[in-house]
Amino acid sequence: MDYQDLLEIARDRRSCRRFKKDPVPTELIDKILDIARYSPSAANSQPWEFVVAKDSAMKRAISKEVVSVYKEAKRREPTFNFKAAVQSQLFTAPVLIVVCGDRRRQQAYPALLRGRELLRQSLAICAYSIQLAATCFGLATAWATVQWGPPEVAVKKLLSIPEVFTVDHIIPIGYPDIDKERRTRALTPVRERAHFRRELRDIVHCERYDMEKYRSDEEVNEFIWSKTVTRIRPG
Repeated sequence: MDYQDLLEIARDRRSCRRFKKDPVPTELIDKILDIARYSPSAANSQPWEFVVAKDSAMKRAISKEVVSVYKEAKRREPTFNFKAAVQSQLFTAPVLIVVCGDRRRQQAYPALLRGRELLRQSLAICAYSIQLAATCFGLATAWATVQWGPPEVAVKKLLSIPEVFTVDHIIPIGYPDIDKERRTRALTPVRERAHFRRELRDIVHCERYDMEKYRSDEEVNEFIWSKTVTRIRPG
């Protein structure tokens, strides 16, 4: 593989919110997870384990639990574009990969760094590896975070995951239904904004931080409201 191959995979990877019903071969899932296990992790702790869910009833139950906090979240943040969130569409993907993190492996970390940050960082890298690997096979993914509270407890109970594990990420995998995404009006901000990336010259600093590139609070706020998929100005 050369640079252009890797760049193409990175560019093609995107969060999909509408999937085709076509099944994903088990051998592809195995290959994807085989790549994931080579992800870097803090202290080589390799805290990840994976639950692969294909059963329709189970996927629907998982999706229901993950979005159970949305009603309160919408009340607190009426300007947040929850229609762009992937959690409500988890059940439509042929496969869900639930990324579990073994908290016991934090003993490998220095005591001063034994919070959940290093564990979560390791799991996040692993989740990205899954997404890149899936892209190699023409599959689409998304990144649904859980990480806390009643939804995590409920998902662990549904899947009989031991208490010592965290559930930080659920990754839906399937073939993208591009036509359906295009027809879904609520996903217009996603189609218009998701592929945008800041220019390399704007984010790289040589030797020291270049204050000429520092963006004011107003500029950052404008970016949030004009380029992200979750903050949409009313009207």
